[in-house]
Amino acid sequence: MLEVLGLASIEELFTSIPEELRLGRELELPERASEPEIIRELGAMADRNARMDNRPSFLGAGTYQRFIPAAIDALSSRGEFNTAYTPYQAEVSQGTLQAIMEYQTMLCQLTGMEISNASMYDAGTALAEAVFMAYAVRRKGNKVLVSEAVHPEYRRVLDTYLADHPVEARTIGLENDLTAMDSIARTLEEDGDDVLAVVLQNPNFFGLIEPMENAGKLLGCGLEGAEKPPDRPLLISIVDPISLGVLKDPGAYGADIAIGDGQQLGNSPNLGGPTFGFFTTLQKHVRKVPGRIVGETVDSDGRRGYVLTFQTREQHIRRERATSNICTNQGLCSLRGAMYLAFLGSHGIRKVAEASARLAHYAHGVLTGLEGVEAVSSATFFQEFALKLPVDADAVYRALAERNIGGGLPLARFFPGRNQEMLFAFTELVTKKDIDHLGDELGRVLSEELREAKA
Repeated sequence: MLEVLGLASIEELFTSIPEELRLGRELELPERASEPEIIRELGAMADRNARMDNRPSFLGAGTYQRFIPAAIDALSSRGEFNTAYTPYQAEVSQGTLQAIMEYQTMLCQLTGMEISNASMYDAGTALAEAVFMAYAVRRKGNKVLVSEAVHPEYRRVLDTYLADHPVEARTIGLENDLTAMDSIARTLEEDGDDVLAVVLQNPNFFGLIEPMENAGKLLGCGLEGAEKPPDRPLLISIVDPISLGVLKDPGAYGADIAIGDGQQLGNSPNLGGPTFGFFTTLQKHVRKVPGRIVGETVDSDGRRGYVLTFQTREQHIRRERATSNICTNQGLCSLRGAMYLAFLGSHGIRKVAEASARLAHYAHGVLTGLEGVEAVSSATFFQEFALKLPVDADAVYRALAERNIGGGLPLARFFPGRNQEMLFAFTELVTKKDIDHLGDELGRVLSEELREAKA
């Protein structure tokens, strides 16, 4: 190959790289190993990870461990489903297109919205796309009000998307860890024409149930059949899909766009990903929706078929005029979401939500009964809540990990200054025995930490 290229050595391939940036020596690679030896070594490395399926874990904050029916793994691993992409050739992809159509239908039923796209990357990028869509729909205003109770990682993604965009994200502060609705009202009164959308999460990052109906009324979202004012900011609602088994759906309080993360729908935590984002909105906004929408039609013989109805993408050479530049819809993860919803149905989703809420409220009583432990907020919560500990939360997290317990999330990771606060989550996979065990061990950890602090 060097002879054909007219080169004397491999090094001449890298002359474009400055000399000071090159390694200048041979790579220090280990001796070659056989496949069984490699598998054994990698297995030993993997065993060092703490698995969530063999110890109680109370981590949440947007990613949750839930029961996944075995049939979902079996069906989604079939070769014909194993892709993250929406199929382009409808004539050879009817099964996958039908599955996406079913997914869209179930997401609309779950959220109470009118249309759904074929899914997105995750909730963070879905939020950014929702803000872009609101900007395109309203064509007025350059500010979006974002509650501080929206997941910090979602807000960080939004900031990245808006770094070179005329829209500015303004943070709305908290009262009792709930969105300060008075602040939204004042901003709308002072700068209403400049506000294109308001972003709220329900339940919010702290697990608390926001007064979404109040927010809908504040924005004139046309509750109970009333006409929506034509010129008003849009309400973007980020929802926990499981919570919709017991809470009012976004359509009921007049949301214009409802988005969220679908990890809980048939996808395991997977160290934080991959997952999928869902995106639902109103029929009148269909031509501004990012990504793709699968539709149903008939062929020349009158037979039912499925096609990509809307697909405004970068591959259509629209560049800056494109509705969105999203390139994949995380099709395999969203397919698992559709399977999960189909297996559980509305009754099953409600049972999962009720079980999670019951366990969380039982845990709240157990943990706040420990000496020195206080509830951070008095607001109503779903399956997650924050506690204030008498000692540093990071130290408690590490101590619980040594006891083979996945403790809650230390809030200082996202909220500097809240060093003694920890966010705990409870799903249907947790048992009362697990919660009692957590209470016992947390009590011991707190006693030891307090003794060390005094010493």
